[in-house]
Amino acid sequence: MKLHARLTVIFTLMATLILALASIIIVLEVHYHFEMFKMDVPNFAAFKPLVLHFERAVLGSILWTSLGVFLLVCLLSYVVARKLSRPLVDMRKAAEEMTKGDLKIRVHTKGNDELQELAHSLNRLASQLEEQELARVNMTSDIAHELRTPLTTLKSHIEAMVDGVFEITTERLHSFREEIERLISLVEDLEQLTAYEAPDFSLTKEREDIGKVIQQSIETIKESFNRKGVELYFKECSCYLPFDRNRLIQVFLNVLTNALKFTPKGGTVTVETQIGKEDIQIIIKDTGIGMGTDEANRVFERFYRTEKSRNRRYGGSGIGLTIAKQLIDAHQGNIWIESMPGKGSCVYIALPLQEK
Repeated sequence: MKLHARLTVIFTLMATLILALASIIIVLEVHYHFEMFKMDVPNFAAFKPLVLHFERAVLGSILWTSLGVFLLVCLLSYVVARKLSRPLVDMRKAAEEMTKGDLKIRVHTKGNDELQELAHSLNRLASQLEEQELARVNMTSDIAHELRTPLTTLKSHIEAMVDGVFEITTERLHSFREEIERLISLVEDLEQLTAYEAPDFSLTKEREDIGKVIQQSIETIKESFNRKGVELYFKECSCYLPFDRNRLIQVFLNVLTNALKFTPKGGTVTVETQIGKEDIQIIIKDTGIGMGTDEANRVFERFYRTEKSRNRRYGGSGIGLTIAKQLIDAHQGNIWIESMPGKGSCVYIALPLQEK
C-alpha cells in the first residue's frame, strides 16, 4: 500500500472513531432529555405522537449529519495525505535516481518545516556526492597522468636502448632511478593520504613544547636549504599544547619543502610563532615566486599545481599540502596561505592551545 493510502486510512479511522463517539454521546443525551420531558409533563399522552416524531427527526438528522461528515472526512483525509506524502514521494524518487548515478537531481519543496529541512539535507547530500564524484574522476585522471608520464619516459628510453639507438650509460640509468623514486614517492603519498582520510584514523596526542618540534623539523631539512643557498630563520619560542609529534613534524616538513621549491637561490624562509588566547599560529614566510589568490585557495587540493605546465621540478606530486591540511584538520586546527605573485607566500598554521 502506498504512503498516501496508508495515511488516508489512518486519518479516516481516527476521525471516524471520534465522530462515532461524539454521535453516540449526542444520541444518548437527546434520548435522555426526551425521557426527562416525558416524566415532567403531566399530559404527555396528548403530545406523545408529536414528541416521538420529533425525537426520530432529531436522531435521524444526527445520523445523516454523521454520515455526511464521515464522507467529508474521507475526502479531506485523502487530500491531506496526498499533500503530506508528495514531498516524501519526491524525495524517494530523487534518492532512487541518485542510486542510479544521477547526482544533479534536486528536490523542491515549499514551507518551513521538518519536511523542508529533510529536503535540504537530501539536496546537500546530493551536492556533496556530486563534488566527491567529480573529485574522484579528477583524482583518477591526475593519478593516470602522474603515472603515465614517467612510465612513458622509461619505456621509450628502454626501447631506444634495446634497439641500439641510445647507449646504456650511468647518467641514463641514474635518470631511470630518479623517475622510479618519483613514482615510489607518489605511491607513498597516496597511501598516506588514504590512511589519513580513513574514518578510523586517530592521533596520538601528548602535551609538548611546539617550539622544540619546529626546531627539530628545521634541523631535519636545513641541509637542503644550505645546498640551494636559501636562508632559513626561526624565531625560537616555547609553548605547550596537545598534539601528535610525528604528524606535526610531517606537516612542517611538507610546508618547508614546498617553500624551498618556490624560493630561488639567495632567498629566505622565516618561521615564527604568535601565541593568542585560544590558539598558536605558526607562520612560514618565504620570498619565493608567490601566486595569485585563486591559486592560493586551491593549493590544498589533490594534485593541484600552480605550474600550469605541471613541471615536476617545482610542482612535486601535488599531495604534500593536501596531507598537511588533512593532519591539521585532524588536530582541529586550520591552515591557509596568503600570497601575491612575485612577493612570496605566507603559510599560516593555527593550532588550539586546549583540546576542543
